Amino acid sequence: MKGPSSEFERLLEESFKKRQSIEPGSRHEAKVTAVKNDYVFIRTLENKILGNISTEEWRDEVLPKVGDSLVVYFLKENSGDFYFTTCLSGDNLTEEHMEMAAQYEIPVLGQMFVEANGGWEVKLGSHSAFVPFSQLDVSVKGKNIAGKRIKFVISEIGKKQNKIVLSQKKIADKERETKKQLLRDELKAGMFVSCTVKSIHKFGLIVDMDGFDALVPQSEATYKKNADLTAEFRVGETLRAKILTLDWATNKISLSVKDFLSDPWSGKLPFKESDIVTGTLESIKPFGLFVRLGDDFSGLVPNKETGVPSRTPLNTVFNPGQKLEVFVLEINPEKRQIALSISKAAEAKDRMEYQEYMSKEENPGSVSSFGLALQKSLEKKNKK
Repeated sequence: MKGPSSEFERLLEESFKKRQSIEPGSRHEAKVTAVKNDYVFIRTLENKILGNISTEEWRDEVLPKVGDSLVVYFLKENSGDFYFTTCLSGDNLTEEHMEMAAQYEIPVLGQMFVEANGGWEVKLGSHSAFVPFSQLDVSVKGKNIAGKRIKFVISEIGKKQNKIVLSQKKIADKERETKKQLLRDELKAGMFVSCTVKSIHKFGLIVDMDGFDALVPQSEATYKKNADLTAEFRVGETLRAKILTLDWATNKISLSVKDFLSDPWSGKLPFKESDIVTGTLESIKPFGLFVRLGDDFSGLVPNKETGVPSRTPLNTVFNPGQKLEVFVLEINPEKRQIALSISKAAEAKDRMEYQEYMSKEENPGSVSSFGLALQKSLEKKNKK
């Protein structure tokens, strides 16, 4: 049976082995084992070392929960206690720790102070530091960041001039790469995600999807043809979207928000075949005219249905924005296509005018010269 002294020796040897297996500044993955008022307690995954981190590091953030994963850096061992950090801040920003942070790229927390020539002055604990504009991530460029607390890595410590140069871009890139690895395993085409509109363009919406830029093409942002997206969306708006494609090699992600929009084709259309409707000429193509019918539909007037002689350029007769009366020839819901005719709309109007005029004749057997002219015109068209 082992005595107290042999048990003490065993614990001492175990502690010595742990100290030998971990170096100041070394990076570790760890799990949170407990959260108290002053400390978050963790256990490293590889070495199974129990350690603690000051809760001060989460002053501006929500404290982690038991079971959460953290990336931590070992600082020191004191009387058997192992001290770690996720990001050096406050009293932990000693010269010794900052030297370690510069060597091992341990994150440091600084407060943006004032914009200076070529960058920003930053308060780093009791020290002054500088971050060049080129080392700021795009997520903060151009924004009012005075007083904001931001994580950096120390790029350079000039001992002679006591100059500390920081980079926020480098740490943002690292965090983005870590998140990218997690999302790569988590996200698949066909899944639904939340995103925020960053900018609106003719070609579509640029949105932020969990820290990554993604594109909602114009065709996947609305059911309307050639819609003005600035009238339908606003910057900062949160959307639900379906993932169409994921290319992590090029960071190209495309999304669709159509699943969360009402499809105008799913209900009763506001017109039917043989109707005459008024539309707006959207565009002129070599094969015909595209005409917008209300907010949600567009149809095609083929060349032969324009009423224009075959060798006459359409742009010499029509202008975009022009109001046109068109006859609905065919509606194909499966292909979402509508065929229209300007010539048949004119012919139908002539026929209606003729019938209306004839109904007003007092003597049905007596037809005026105007009525005869209309009748001959319609008969001539029917023979073509």
